[in-house]
Amino acid sequence: MASGRTTNAFICLRVPSELVDALVDLQREFQDRVDPQSPEHIHITLGFLHGADDRKLADARSFISEGTWAAPAVRLTGEVRHGSWTLRKNPAYQYDEATVQKGEQVRLGVEHNPELARIHQDITQHLNIVEDGFWPHVTLGLAREDFPASEVKAFRLPSVSGAAPSVDAQQEASATAFTTLVRKDLTA
Repeated sequence: MASGRTTNAFICLRVPSELVDALVDLQREFQDRVDPQSPEHIHITLGFLHGADDRKLADARSFISEGTWAAPAVRLTGEVRHGSWTLRKNPAYQYDEATVQKGEQVRLGVEHNPELARIHQDITQHLNIVEDGFWPHVTLGLAREDFPASEVKAFRLPSVSGAAPSVDAQQEASATAFTTLVRKDLTA
């Protein structure tokens, strides 16, 4: 019997450890500007499950567990963006392309290759996830203060790349902590 409770969860692609290590080095370089994303939370979000109930979570776990996908290569594109889904809920928030505002995410674009596109499409179709404009990226961290966007556009981004090791379904435990519901290792 379902509990009637709902939670937020997401499906994500794990980032190869070599790239995570390079991103941690980049985070250290800009630690005065960017509060870093924890290395264990660096991922590419494939889809959100807002208000998922027990049945939806079970369906996601089962689908991910049974999936057979080739491991996509994870490479940064060099594109850097900023913004915040959380801040957009505040009517006083105004996005400014020229300024990274305190609390906004600094996001690094990831190559949208055929293997990544297949995983994303399979997951969003099966789990009925609707979204606009999927832009694969990793979040470097949150801006500690307002600063010119030109500074993030000038980042010397790592050229390290590798195969994604797994697809995970994670459940929100708090704003900064997540519980892994299932992990599916990918084949090279």
